[in-house]
Amino acid sequence: MAYEWKELALEDQPRNPLADFALNVMARFTAAEIGLSNEHRPMDRSSDFDQQWWLALVSVTPGLSIAGLLERAADFLPPDHPGSLVIPGEYSEGFRNRQDIDVITLYARRDYLNAANAANGAEQLGIETLLVSTPLESQTLSSPAEPFTPPDLKVPVTPNTVVTAVIDHGVAIAHDLFRRKDINGDLVLSRVDFFLDMDGTPDPNAPVPSTIGRVWTGPEINEILKNNLHNGLLDDASVYRDLGLIDWKTRPFNACAHRLSHGTHVTGLASGYDASDADGLERRIIVVQLPTRLVANTLGFGLEQAIEQAMSFISQQLVHFQVDEVAQQMPLVVNFSFGNFMGPHDGTGEVSRSIDTIMSNMEASSNRPRLLMMPSGNGNLSRCHAVINLKQAAPTAELDWQLQPADRSASILSVWLPVMTPVEDNTVTMQVTVPGFDTPRTLTAGMTPSYNWLTEQDHLGNTIILGLVVYQPPVAPTARGKFTIAVVPTDNPMRVGLVAPSGDWKLQFVKGNAVDKLSLNVWVQRDETLPDFPEFGRQSYLSDPSYTRFNVPGGKVISEDPVAHASPVRRAGMINGIACGNLPAVIAGYVSSDGRMSAYSAGGPTLNGFRLTGPDASAVSDDSVVLHGVLSAGSNCGSRVSMSGTSVSTPRVARWVADQFAQSPTTPFGRGNVVAKALNDDPPSPHKPSAFRTGGGRMELRNIFGSLRWPGQ
Repeated sequence: MAYEWKELALEDQPRNPLADFALNVMARFTAAEIGLSNEHRPMDRSSDFDQQWWLALVSVTPGLSIAGLLERAADFLPPDHPGSLVIPGEYSEGFRNRQDIDVITLYARRDYLNAANAANGAEQLGIETLLVSTPLESQTLSSPAEPFTPPDLKVPVTPNTVVTAVIDHGVAIAHDLFRRKDINGDLVLSRVDFFLDMDGTPDPNAPVPSTIGRVWTGPEINEILKNNLHNGLLDDASVYRDLGLIDWKTRPFNACAHRLSHGTHVTGLASGYDASDADGLERRIIVVQLPTRLVANTLGFGLEQAIEQAMSFISQQLVHFQVDEVAQQMPLVVNFSFGNFMGPHDGTGEVSRSIDTIMSNMEASSNRPRLLMMPSGNGNLSRCHAVINLKQAAPTAELDWQLQPADRSASILSVWLPVMTPVEDNTVTMQVTVPGFDTPRTLTAGMTPSYNWLTEQDHLGNTIILGLVVYQPPVAPTARGKFTIAVVPTDNPMRVGLVAPSGDWKLQFVKGNAVDKLSLNVWVQRDETLPDFPEFGRQSYLSDPSYTRFNVPGGKVISEDPVAHASPVRRAGMINGIACGNLPAVIAGYVSSDGRMSAYSAGGPTLNGFRLTGPDASAVSDDSVVLHGVLSAGSNCGSRVSMSGTSVSTPRVARWVADQFAQSPTTPFGRGNVVAKALNDDPPSPHKPSAFRTGGGRMELRNIFGSLRWPGQ
């Protein structure tokens, strides 16, 4: 092996290393994954890969409007350039001219994103920060030149209506639990009033225009249902072919064709009702289906960035509901059962800020309650968090980061300093030693960034980048310095070239004399393949000899850090990295049969003082220690399947929230009300789980489909 370290000059350093990693370092892997290159067709920089569109979540220079962004982009691009930037048509003219925007969504090509990420990106293009996804399917994106004209749609509802919005993937919207009967008694009226399929092809003639995907309205869905109802039975597969949700010719993975689909199960818990249930008639549904490429991607970035457009879409559809032909916004509960491990965990990240801004604006625009539900996450036992405490008596600490062999996903680790501005040059150093390479790389925290490539020469003598080791000084609003390590996969079936070395990446931290003591938070990004997708990602993890995984004797998994926990690797603090904002209600999971927290259910503390403990409450995510998960809708009508995780405890609480909204549709309601319910259901006792795991407590909610497993549930 001929590994080498190369440090970039300050003027050559991109501002966001993970954006650079996604756009450039991972290009050969991403191009192969989407079929643009392989061992027989090497990727050409001028090939179709440069024409791919990426979803980017960006923060804008204060005082600059979207109109100003477009002007700067026009100056950046040559006159004959085909265009590398698309502003969503969903942003109105008034919004585009506002000078107080913070985080917005863009669709852009690599040349624009690389320019925005360059050292002068803020000055040249007006982009302060950016997060990028994987490339989108090109046919799913349109390029509106002007803001969309608001559609003239009227959705008649009753005064007691509550809207449940689900942002997910694989939502079989034709399931009988999401339908109601027409005047003839046929189950052909959908309770889904708006369905944004981000995998769909935009239709210029659709009632609701879209920048990405296809929006289906209730009447359109009803027409498809009627056309595929035969002798009272629905042809599920035909419906989903008509909707474009099953298309084996163009898409290798079709979630709605599987027995279990994540989005259907979640939607069933949040708003699934039998046609004879009167409550179901008052529960209308909005669904946003995330792009398959983003959900399937395990490179450590991309999925959560789609939430801004999803939330904006949901907000815009609320204006169409009418009571007695008078426009009236309905109470709204939103369920987003996804998450990650990374981020500052203090509510200052782009995704958390975007969520809080949209929810605040939605609340302010009406006198109806709005609440976003999010899971605490399933990473409690993942060994992806560590706290490094350095002090005068012990100024040095070591930690191992294990990259697994045959891992076809990227591996990413971040080390966050505490809030500290400025960071003195002699605060702390991080040394990285790569398996099979005796020469370590040492980075020093301070106010000067450091950007380093790990490279190796291939058999042709080309220098190949295998990873990044970066230090970034603190910037507002997070105000925390950060070390980042991003490494390409350790394997790839397409023979795209050199891969990263698997094994034990050794990290050493040394405190300098500038501070008396220092606490560092280390998080490893989730990169394992999500359930139901073809497996190719293997989770990297932190390793320390003093971390105890099992009780001795007996071998039972230890799910909480012992009181005398000596290892820096922690179960505590593994809460969902994008669920640390001020406004979402965050739900953990527990086992119904014994009341214990599910071993995988992640908890706090967070670094956000407004929600220090982490989750707000917990709900059942497993019926028992042997009957894992809870029952809900399968992909086909009439089916019920089990699925576990905080993804399923969260929509159970969303359903309860919708019931509270129905009883008092004008009363303010927030995550504090969820905490109060949990405290009431689960008062303090010696057997109550810690607040860091369960929040306010274990909520007692009706088990919607539990009687199918055993009576009395």
